[in-house]
Amino acid sequence: MTDQRHGHHFFVHLPHPATGHATLYATPLFLALAMVETADIVFAVDSVPAIFAVTRDPFIVYTSNVFAILGLRSMYFMLAAACL
Repeated sequence: MTDQRHGHHFFVHLPHPATGHATLYATPLFLALAMVETADIVFAVDSVPAIFAVTRDPFIVYTSNVFAILGLRSMYFMLAAACL
């Protein structure tokens, strides 16, 4: 992993310090994306027992999780736009 950002790239080819051959490195942007997606999955899985406490209908359980993930994603975009 690189220690600096490289624009909007998730991966970059940089020379290896020992050999000098081009090596594929992840950027901090990729790490941030992985952490956001992990948080999405954790919140979706965490909400399953809560919705089962309300109903046993599989359609409602599925759609509530889908809308929860979509809501989190739009919140991240809103926060990103507010920080610019």
